Amino acid sequence: MRAVVAAALGAAFEAGVSLGFGPGGLEGAVLAASLGVLIAVLAGAFGGLWAGLVVAAAGWSLHFFLVSDQSWRDIVALAAWVAAGAAAGWLSDRLRFRSTEYEILGERNGALRHATHDAVIALDSDRTISAWSDGAERIYGYTAVETQGRNFAELLAPADAEEATLAVLETLGRGDGIADLDVLHLRKDGAIRTVRLAATPVREESGSVGGAIVVATDITALVVSRQRTAELEARYQSLAQQLPGATYVHAVEGRNEFAYISPQVGTLLGYRAEDWLTDPGLFFRLVHEEDRARVQSELELALEAGKPFVSEYRMLSRNGNIVWIRDEATTLRGQNGEARCVQGYLHDISAEQEARVERERLRASERAAVSDARDRQLKLDLLAKASLALTGSVDANAGLRRAAELLAEGFAAWCVIDLIDDKGATARAVAARGEADPVLGAPLSEPEPAAIEVMETGEATLSQARICAPIGARGRIVGAITVVAGTNGRPYGPDDLTFAEHLALLAGLVVDNARLHQQVQEGADAAHVLTYVADGVFLVDRGGTIRLWNPTMEAITGFDAHTMVGAQAADVIPEWQTLADRIPVGGAEPVHPETVPLETDYGERWVSVSGVEFFDGTVYALRDLTETRRLEQLKAEFVATASHELRTPLAAVYGAAQTLRRHDFALDESGRERFVSLIVDESERLGRIVNDILLANQLDVGNVELRTELFDPGDLVERVVEAARAHAPSTIAIDIAAGPQPPPVASDRDRVRQVLVNLVENAVKYSPDGGRVEVGAVPAERMVRFFVRDEGLGIPEEEQGRIFDKFYRLDPHMSAGIGGTGLGLYICNELVRRMGGRIWVESNGERGSTFSFVIPPGESSSGRPRLQEVFDSSGG
Repeated sequence: MRAVVAAALGAAFEAGVSLGFGPGGLEGAVLAASLGVLIAVLAGAFGGLWAGLVVAAAGWSLHFFLVSDQSWRDIVALAAWVAAGAAAGWLSDRLRFRSTEYEILGERNGALRHATHDAVIALDSDRTISAWSDGAERIYGYTAVETQGRNFAELLAPADAEEATLAVLETLGRGDGIADLDVLHLRKDGAIRTVRLAATPVREESGSVGGAIVVATDITALVVSRQRTAELEARYQSLAQQLPGATYVHAVEGRNEFAYISPQVGTLLGYRAEDWLTDPGLFFRLVHEEDRARVQSELELALEAGKPFVSEYRMLSRNGNIVWIRDEATTLRGQNGEARCVQGYLHDISAEQEARVERERLRASERAAVSDARDRQLKLDLLAKASLALTGSVDANAGLRRAAELLAEGFAAWCVIDLIDDKGATARAVAARGEADPVLGAPLSEPEPAAIEVMETGEATLSQARICAPIGARGRIVGAITVVAGTNGRPYGPDDLTFAEHLALLAGLVVDNARLHQQVQEGADAAHVLTYVADGVFLVDRGGTIRLWNPTMEAITGFDAHTMVGAQAADVIPEWQTLADRIPVGGAEPVHPETVPLETDYGERWVSVSGVEFFDGTVYALRDLTETRRLEQLKAEFVATASHELRTPLAAVYGAAQTLRRHDFALDESGRERFVSLIVDESERLGRIVNDILLANQLDVGNVELRTELFDPGDLVERVVEAARAHAPSTIAIDIAAGPQPPPVASDRDRVRQVLVNLVENAVKYSPDGGRVEVGAVPAERMVRFFVRDEGLGIPEEEQGRIFDKFYRLDPHMSAGIGGTGLGLYICNELVRRMGGRIWVESNGERGSTFSFVIPPGESSSGRPRLQEVFDSSGG
């Protein structure tokens, strides 16, 4: 477009000049020619070579035909005209091409500076920074504005590494280039970075160095990575060299070429590591030819399956020796799972293999020795088992049967045992058979003639198929044992006969022991009865020495049998002479025993004793009647107490009734009411006493029926306290103890009330000096606890275990003026026990006691806790 416009304008100007100096116009052909040449030069300068040529040709033509006189000078001027236009156009094209190249080069340089991650730095001749790329800003942290005009070395070189940067600048100043030089540079934030420099000096037209272009690459991460790699490599080399075996690395494709192998391989096989690395195929040449195909196959299978390779094989060392190798290798994979290489370990196991061969040899020898001694060991095992079977039971038949079965399993096809009884008759005691034998069949039920002959002569018989040995005991023959090998068994020999004789000897001991045991058992039954009889039995010989003192005598008297047996009765039994005169002794006729007191380690005991005299001495039988006597005493005391307790209200009722019947004096209404109230109160007291006696009797025979109903323990306590307050003396205060609200109780409400009333009355009765009585009900573990606490006389600790006994009274002689039948606490204990609870008493220090009893709360029968479980959980 530029050339067309220049050609058109130039041609137009040329036409204007030629017309202006043409016919009838201005004169001056030289001036017109000069203007035409100038226009051609300008057209060429603006439009290029072709525009200059076209305008020059058009201008000469117009000038030749319109202005000049068409002489030969004008024809020569054509060449000058065209040369001027062409020269101007050519120069214009060259200048324009160079300018375009410079622009493209500048754009490329700018794009390169902005796109590269490396630092591109332009330096002036005075070493100041004139250009700073984006990569330089990323590496050093400075912006281009911050670096303009600053000295390169002062800005980037740290103080301790400035010499290296200055050496670079000096080299550039001499006009030499720099390639791949690693130096330390300083970032804006003070961090030291390792950079690799490449620099080229920029020369001026005169040839002098006018500046330089420096390219810096940040290789800090590369340097750190190389350091770590070197450290890891050093560690690996140290580990590989310390291992007793040789480590190796080879390509995944196979073991023809190794990438690395540790120096230990030289010690292992005699070939240096360099031999393995430079000699492809050395590995398989060294593998023993008998193992080579197997190793190659195992390697291929491990590679295909992606599993570790583990194998043991032989290799040939340089000196020709065979070395057993354990080879373990695994494939190392990259992050994406691709196989990178194979790393493994070669270990010399020649010593281990030799030990293994030696073990196999020893095992073979052992098997041979075991095979040689198998029969003997079998006999010993059978003898041990048979001995255990024979001696493990006092039943001779059972022991002989088990021993015969053992022999029939491992030593013979048959085993029969014949015995001679006490009358001299022979009988087959045991017949045991092992595996079925179609030829021999079953053994006979009676002894064979050969066995009878052995029992008569006492001499054993031996053949290849049969052994018969006599069974002896204490110098006499008691039977015979016969074993038969059968058609499939091995023939018997002298060792087998010795084995059979040993077994027959054991069988004789067993038979004799069984017979002795039977005799001893018959005599021991009497001693057994004496040991476990409920009566005490002791024997005093005619010299007065104790010969027998059974365990019951120990329990009754506390005298140990070891002390008593062998001692004189007069020395160890208190007042024996007096007792011996009182004890009735009989013979064939029984005598009535006498009850006498006996001093023992437990105190005085009342015993019923009698004796039977025989030729070796006198046997005394003794029965402990202490508790029976105590119960009789308690009954007697109860009768006396009950009589007294009944007499008092009866006397009061009788006296009041007699008074009311008298006519010799008149009673007013209040007096009559007082006597009637007395009769009612004493009648109620009399009724309570009679009811207690009847209830105690019902409890003894089990005729008390209990009902179950759900009730509130707190409400029951309040009613009992209100009733007790109405009859309590003024000196006694009865209160309800504070505490947590107990759950409802499912039990016999009337019986619980009766127990609580008895305990409250008991607390009032045993508080003659007055005081306070507290009644309460609280939850206790999984039970409900009722308690009555008083400040009365209290109960001695040694008496607390007996106060719930029948007829027991703490003050039996009523020395403190406190009455009672001794049945109240017994009735309480029995009622609480039948309701699934427990009752106990605790002292309150110096004065008073606390009676407590627990019963289950209101739950179903299946969910009610057992009393023993509750006591276990609470530690009681």
